Amino acid sequence: MSNASVADVIVRMEIQQGTVIDNVDFRLYDGEAPVTVTNFLNYVNDGDYDQSFIHRSAPGFVVQGGGFIFDPSINDGTFSNDPLINDYPGGLQPVPTDPPIVNEFSRSNTRGTISMAKLAGDPDSATSQWFINLVDNSASLDNDNGGYTVFGDVLNNGMAVIDLIASQSIYNRTDIHTAFGELPLIDFASDPILSSNIVQVNTVTELFTITSDIDYGTVTSGSNVQPEITIKNTGN
Repeated sequence: MSNASVADVIVRMEIQQGTVIDNVDFRLYDGEAPVTVTNFLNYVNDGDYDQSFIHRSAPGFVVQGGGFIFDPSINDGTFSNDPLINDYPGGLQPVPTDPPIVNEFSRSNTRGTISMAKLAGDPDSATSQWFINLVDNSASLDNDNGGYTVFGDVLNNGMAVIDLIASQSIYNRTDIHTAFGELPLIDFASDPILSSNIVQVNTVTELFTITSDIDYGTVTSGSNVQPEITIKNTGN
């Protein structure tokens, strides 16, 4: 008798770079980081990551997102922030955050893994922001700030898309926001920054869950057990 106690959730991130749209699939480690995966899926299922963008690209290190959206239909539609009043008057908006979660570090930050970002000096401060490791960062990120929680990895050839993000031109736009010191932009010449200039995460969708075990119930020796497996398509 075996119980389905561990499951891996598969999510799909639709990423747009200029006119090019690609899907990147992730496997989430629900068994290793259950609190972190639940937290991430809450943002996914609430649609909080839709129309978000990659706000940090550090080639040879990480690309980071989950912190901001840009929707030109909001307010005056500009990519702007007013630091004097700590407010967002245009289409640039912060992702609404849930309460911080406990750190669940257990797996190394190797190339292709996705981890939670957090505040320096506070291991239990992760909210919405995540990053993807471009290289093996285990020597630094596994030992800093309680270790950065790896909660999934990129599947198939998805890292080719992530590497393309890391190849885009990078601009220091701390004049707009302190988080934009390494902002990747596409075909950008001068202000204003448009939605076509940013690396946009159009949608993030939960596709399905894979369980490592199937509960057969009580099995009599010599019986012919035929488990029923259901595959549900939630998208296209």
